[in-house]
Amino acid sequence: MSSPHDSDADWTVHLLQLAARGNLGQAARGRLLDLPALAQTFTCATGACTPGRRAADARSCCADLEMTPTPEERAAIDGALPEIAAFMAPRDPRWAAGAPAIYEGDALRRAKDGTKGRTGARCIFAAEGPDGLSCGLHSLEDATKRPRGTLKPLPCRLFPLVLVEVDDGNTLLSAIHRNTARLAGSRPARAFPCIGAAGAPTVAESCADTITDLWGAKAAKKAQVAVAEWRARAE
Repeated sequence: MSSPHDSDADWTVHLLQLAARGNLGQAARGRLLDLPALAQTFTCATGACTPGRRAADARSCCADLEMTPTPEERAAIDGALPEIAAFMAPRDPRWAAGAPAIYEGDALRRAKDGTKGRTGARCIFAAEGPDGLSCGLHSLEDATKRPRGTLKPLPCRLFPLVLVEVDDGNTLLSAIHRNTARLAGSRPARAFPCIGAAGAPTVAESCADTITDLWGAKAAKKAQVAVAEWRARAE
């Protein structure tokens, strides 16, 4: 998830506050860490956030967040649409008759499946199974041994991470957190059952693969160490 451009000034204030309180880490040159946000726990818990199963105040990245792919991401999805439709058809009733409309304006469509008893809408690529929602694009990448991100747009891969270009030389890695959700244009962190889950790994640990893809394995490991050391001090 990328930060909205109109909140750049607020992110700068947030960055300064992190530094003043000893809550700013560094994974590599120009790679800054929002330690409190990355130290909260996180695990994908789709059974607790799937529409029709979830608590009334619970929300999901697959069902409640608008996602607008870049032109390159849209071209990748459109180019593979026949294969995507064949993969989704046995997994999601919305695809049973072939590819449905997949966009609302520039954003990926969120649509109900019409099944009795189900409430809410979900991403057109989010299939519902016994354990909850799963991303069809992610599953197809794995099934066909495509590299991650070949089809699945970057903001979907990032959640709950937030990348902020703070200036020409520095990028802040943060996450949806009680102190950042407004800045990121997100619902409050407490609305997502996956964030703050008891006994779960930290965001830095759970999202290690994504951070590795973004910054490399060495920086991802440094991020985990920095978060662990911060948590030890905070406790």
